[in-house]
Amino acid sequence: MNEFGAFTSFLSGIGLGGVITFLIKHFLEQRSKLREMWLLDYKASCDGLLDAYREVALKDSDESKKKYAYWELKLQLYASETVLQKLQELKDSPPGTTARDTAQRALLREMRKDLGFA
Repeated sequence: MNEFGAFTSFLSGIGLGGVITFLIKHFLEQRSKLREMWLLDYKASCDGLLDAYREVALKDSDESKKKYAYWELKLQLYASETVLQKLQELKDSPPGTTARDTAQRALLREMRKDLGFA
């Protein structure tokens, strides 16, 4: 009888370990999927913002400014606080100056960090 108790304890221990392993694996997979979805959305927001920024630079129209505002707002959902600060520095700098160039480079560097490229 005592051997039976030890055997059932052993089997339940293996079962509990399997359940715990499954739960941890499931949690990590879900976290990875969310990270992947975030990364795709963030990349799309960065691409959209940069494209809209280019359009505003080429033709300073209301339509291009609205597109830029849309992508800037969308980027605020995904970007880190550092990226948002660098974006504000870019907006505050006068066009065609070294301050604008510096702010642009800093923004791109921080975006690359968020995307995992730097």
